Amino acid sequence: MRRLWLAALLTATPAVAPALADEPLKVVVVDVEGGAATLFRTPEGQSLLIDTGWPRGAGQMPSPDGAQDSADRIIAAAKKLGITRLDYVLVTHYHDDHSGGVMALLSKFPVGAVIDHGPNGDPLRPGTPPARVINTPAGQYPLYLEAIKGKPRIIAKAGDVIRIGSLTNTIVASDGQVIAAPLPGAGQANPKCAAAPPAPPLNENGRSVASLLRFGKVTIAQFGDLSWDKEQELACPRDKVGKVNLLLVTQHGSAKVSSNPAQVAAMRPDVAIMPNGGKKGGDPEVIATVTAQKSLQGFWRLHESYKYPELSGDKDMIANLNPPRGAIDAVADKPWEAPPDMGHNIRAEITRDGRITVINERNGFTKTYQVK
Repeated sequence: MRRLWLAALLTATPAVAPALADEPLKVVVVDVEGGAATLFRTPEGQSLLIDTGWPRGAGQMPSPDGAQDSADRIIAAAKKLGITRLDYVLVTHYHDDHSGGVMALLSKFPVGAVIDHGPNGDPLRPGTPPARVINTPAGQYPLYLEAIKGKPRIIAKAGDVIRIGSLTNTIVASDGQVIAAPLPGAGQANPKCAAAPPAPPLNENGRSVASLLRFGKVTIAQFGDLSWDKEQELACPRDKVGKVNLLLVTQHGSAKVSSNPAQVAAMRPDVAIMPNGGKKGGDPEVIATVTAQKSLQGFWRLHESYKYPELSGDKDMIANLNPPRGAIDAVADKPWEAPPDMGHNIRAEITRDGRITVINERNGFTKTYQVK
């Protein structure tokens, strides 16, 4: 594995000071209305943001909470954690619900280095209306390059190990390549492997930077929108990733494109948080796959589902509940629009000895889990 020790960019894990030994890793799954943004703060005060939500004018903002765009929600979450500078911003891929917030974020908040998979891999489709170009990877990537101009940039490769204080990030996939050999503790034959459908053409989803983060005894999977076929490569015929304690459900819980059952079964998650939107993700097949894991102790959602409210689980474990039926019906024929909400997040505090405490910011409901 390639360990990144670039002094100007990355910091090797220091010895943990006694005063920090009992401090938790703090994680915030930010509600960016069906986009993606996950924030980490280490006990040493270092920070990592994975994905940046939507560009201004996309998603469901401005919102009643005062947020004008995804960047505002991310900055508010950072300030609550006492973060005054994002040390690393990792963009998994160039779809606008993941990379679109970079431009506004970097114009409003200090950022150190950026991490990505390299150049955009999705050419512009012929006939794309000019007004829609900005929503495509081909339209997003030049804006991303302009926004990060002058910032240290790390091109992540499968197998890289990035150290951020006491948090270690092993890149298990990037730019369509997955790790060649199983990680320590993995390598077992996977009985859940089945004949996979033909792999789709490699696109930005399949190029996602997939992070396996470790803090003490706890592992966290945040794979962006990694596609089903790349998950298959990680999980079959032998599992390359190993057990995961906290799963950020891939691609918002969208079926047939991610959350390959063989991959989820190999990870055996203890706790899952699904960064879905009211009308995005949270598909029945994914919910069935996650809840089928005997290891699962808790399943949290950013949003109640408009289409499948009966599958949304315990409402105490949902950050944002459905609006009135009339508001949902008013946007039923608009595929990307939804009534804006108050932007409630889900937080987690993780200790080195394996306790994961999850907090619903909407109602303060809290549960603590001990990893196995």
